[in-house]
Amino acid sequence: MENKNNESGKIIIVGDLFPVSSNFDLFSKGNIQTLFGKEICDLFASADYRICNLEGALTDGDAVGVKTGPVVKAPTSTINGVKALGIDCCMLANNHITDAGHQGVVDTIVTLDGAKIPYLGAGVNMEEIQHSRLVEINGYKVGLYNVAETMYNEPTKSTGGAWLYDEYVVCKEIERLKKECDYLIVIYHGGAEKFRYPSPQTRKRFHRMVDSGANMILSQHTHCVGCEEYYKDAYLLYGQGNFLFRSFNNEFTDTGLIIELTLNGNKASVKKHLVNAVGYTVRYDKNQDFTEFEKRSKEVYDEDLILEKFKAYCLNEVPQYINAYKGGRVLNKILNKLFPQKILQYKVSDYTKHHLLFTLHSLRSEQNREVAIEGIKELLKTGNYK
Repeated sequence: MENKNNESGKIIIVGDLFPVSSNFDLFSKGNIQTLFGKEICDLFASADYRICNLEGALTDGDAVGVKTGPVVKAPTSTINGVKALGIDCCMLANNHITDAGHQGVVDTIVTLDGAKIPYLGAGVNMEEIQHSRLVEINGYKVGLYNVAETMYNEPTKSTGGAWLYDEYVVCKEIERLKKECDYLIVIYHGGAEKFRYPSPQTRKRFHRMVDSGANMILSQHTHCVGCEEYYKDAYLLYGQGNFLFRSFNNEFTDTGLIIELTLNGNKASVKKHLVNAVGYTVRYDKNQDFTEFEKRSKEVYDEDLILEKFKAYCLNEVPQYINAYKGGRVLNKILNKLFPQKILQYKVSDYTKHHLLFTLHSLRSEQNREVAIEGIKELLKTGNYK
């Protein structure tokens, strides 16, 4: 990494950002001082480049994607707040980009194009997804790469969606992109929600991407501040937390991290800034206390400890998967005796559409599948079942 002009370049990266009904008006008016406060606005103004994860669909339509869980969408006018904050690139590879269906993806892209805000990670079909780009920041060539885990966000040849993680493809592309840039940033949307450490699978993936050339990997989607790791001089953040995304409130989602990356000569330095949710706005944390974060970041190197914490998390989460998979087992046995020729037909009709959708989501989402497998194994050890 070299800069002939001896200038530094500052990049600001934030996690999940999206308007909700309580602050639609503030976003539409571009009232960033009320939304973000002076300290955060000043920090953004001091940067040379600013990146966020836009966690949903910008649309004025009524369409809703086929899914379970919250539907995250906002009027197109709310782009004014994103624009006023100075965002230079929106990451769209996330699990909510298709919440308003195909039209929501189209509307989001049209809205960003109209606001002249570049984006990565999603497209109107699988062939038109731009998931990487090169930007020059004060003489430094910086590569950006955006990818998400598979949830309800899968694109097709004719419908929009996100760029999804395929290890072979992703690692090959990172290797190629690194040859063209001085510093390579990967924004990864995935990981176990409300878990402050990486799962074994997530950590392996991050290490493989670093082996392929990534210099920084930030994990979003977990809705909580996690921990950091340095691997082969690359900076890894497992859980950036929300920036301003108030879809649900609890102890995890009230805090987030702003990452400040400074490129200076042949060095790259990372500074973290804690922010706190205040109602439906966000403010710079006055204390900047990283005590618990630093403790977790030391623990992340203890693989046995992290595995035990992950198993405990899985055991707590597994009831929702059991409920999704069990179906009408007792009634099935009765009907099998009474109507042996029709039991297969019954087994299909026994499921509601919601049940089928949630089961599909649980099976195809890589992180949910990992949690379910480990959780069931741990549950079997307890003997707490019929």
